[in-house]
Amino acid sequence: MFVDSVKSYKNLASFGRRLTKQEEIDYKQNALKPAFDYLGTEEVAMIIHGTSYPENTIDIGVGSPYGEAAAKLIPFEILHGFNSNQLGPVGVIRDAQNVSPYKSTVSTRNYLFIDFNKLATDEYANILPKDVVDSVFIKTKISDKNYAYSNFPEAFANYDYCIKIANRNFKNKLKENDPNALRLNEEFEAFKTSKGKTVYQDAMFNLLSKIYHTQDFSKWSELDKNLISLLEQNDEEAKARYKKVIGRSKEDFDSYIFGQFILDKQINENTSFRKNNDFKYISDLLVGFAPSDEWANQGLFLKNYRMGCPNGGEYGPQLWDIPVLDPNKLFNDDGSLGEAGKYLKKKVEASLDDFDNIRIDHVLGLIDPYIYDKNSVKISNGKIDLSQFRANNISNMPEIDPKGNYKLILEKIIFPELKSHGLGKDDPVWEDLCTDTPVFNQIYHNKYNLSGITQLEYMRAEISQGPGDWGLVGSHDSDPANLMIKKDWVRSGDAWNIFYLAGFLNSNPARAKYRDEFCRQIDNDDSMRVKAKFAELFASCRKVQISFADFFGINKTYNKGGSENDTNWKLRLNNDYEDTYYKNLASEHPTALNVPEILKMAVQAKADMQAVKAAQAANTPSENISPNNDEYVQTIIDNLDKYEKILKE
Repeated sequence: MFVDSVKSYKNLASFGRRLTKQEEIDYKQNALKPAFDYLGTEEVAMIIHGTSYPENTIDIGVGSPYGEAAAKLIPFEILHGFNSNQLGPVGVIRDAQNVSPYKSTVSTRNYLFIDFNKLATDEYANILPKDVVDSVFIKTKISDKNYAYSNFPEAFANYDYCIKIANRNFKNKLKENDPNALRLNEEFEAFKTSKGKTVYQDAMFNLLSKIYHTQDFSKWSELDKNLISLLEQNDEEAKARYKKVIGRSKEDFDSYIFGQFILDKQINENTSFRKNNDFKYISDLLVGFAPSDEWANQGLFLKNYRMGCPNGGEYGPQLWDIPVLDPNKLFNDDGSLGEAGKYLKKKVEASLDDFDNIRIDHVLGLIDPYIYDKNSVKISNGKIDLSQFRANNISNMPEIDPKGNYKLILEKIIFPELKSHGLGKDDPVWEDLCTDTPVFNQIYHNKYNLSGITQLEYMRAEISQGPGDWGLVGSHDSDPANLMIKKDWVRSGDAWNIFYLAGFLNSNPARAKYRDEFCRQIDNDDSMRVKAKFAELFASCRKVQISFADFFGINKTYNKGGSENDTNWKLRLNNDYEDTYYKNLASEHPTALNVPEILKMAVQAKADMQAVKAAQAANTPSENISPNNDEYVQTIIDNLDKYEKILKE
């Protein structure tokens, strides 16, 4: 029987406890799965970047999507209906003061993700004794907060210290013919054969950036600035310099490479674990390149030009300082990939290796990027002097891209790489939230009819959602919804309009009385309006993303887009996330998402829509539409209602 009273949402049985093992099975099979099937939900992904994963029994300072903590989080997510995680870029970051993953490397991985606990096991030849682990890392403590913050300076220091000890012990055990070390070495040699060149170059950049105390290689000597290209030319001075730098920092160089291997091994282990649990990781193909990527491949980029955005910046246009691949080196005259095209292909490959899907960041940058000459940036009276500023979308700069090569990137590089990894053009999360251009629309919408992202923070699902779009309320750059709703522009915005939400979720005219009561409730209760927004998400989107801050009811923001502050990119789950999640749901004013409660609203909304559609097809007057659900739908709602109550106090 349908719950036809707003009061009944408040007068539910009180349990406030975790599900038993038997209830977990019933919850997944008889409540969540039928609801997802009825709604047509294909994907439910949690947006959680790597460093935001919870603490382990010991805490290096940041989270990891590959360690023991990830292996515990994934089953918890699966229990509540998630089948994937949307990660951020997973490359190396080097600056503890600028920790945005969107500044990370393309082909090497963030070594801070290593689970050092594992290095004290036979599988890793016990290369990091447990007493060292216990002496270095802080043991996690239970907190009454449902969040934590990463400590990047501590993480860098912990990593540097421990990886050197592990590498020394590894070498000593090899000399002693330790059988576990010998087996580990076989894997290490295979890693160096497959990925050595890129890792060696990145390790050298690491050494040089420490020598100069900056990653800005334009401030280095001419020799060091051009070291890689000179080495490729077999320059004797460059070879001598290379040997000298390594010679006096041999342990740092070797440890960097060894750390990349250890992480690669743990990534492979995590990939096997995820496959066994039918859980996916979605990588993030960042539009940019790190300084080390540009340093090792300078000839592939346009001199002086950088990518940005025409509006929204502190001084006018946004100056992202992202290097731009030379369009004339993307493709050869015969249509084959040029050197820049091969490098971009390698970048896409690196973003798909060991992942199941991909988010393509700022897709405009792969079709018609907005670029500017960095030498033309002059600030006058707090604004960029536009009379001096040379900037435009590349389609309007034939002197830069005379053959229109950027328009061919999707067809000749992106789509083939997706296909080689078993993905179609509609599978990725295409981040199309950008300032459109005619060329972008011609390629993206008209020629390939690609899906995109529906962000309900700004949009109504009923007029914005495409059939293949990924839907979300807020992204990694948004406030959690429980903070969004406090803003005047959100509360008064069209996307959060109470009459729209009440009508969308209760479209059957036979339930008009309930709709009106529901409308009054979401007008007076912010938490109910947030729930209504997530119900709209599930009722309209087949592919759904939910930020970890929203799911766990955290009232802190992971990244305030377009601003700099001390907490950007640092928010993470606490180590006691399960208990604090259930405690939140059982509290008087819960902010965490009660999945069956949200799905119950969404299922009823779809049932209403189908009832109205059937009545219209049969020319049935609205007053004759039944207020009741059919038996199948009612069973779904009843099962969801059961577990909504169990998860509430």
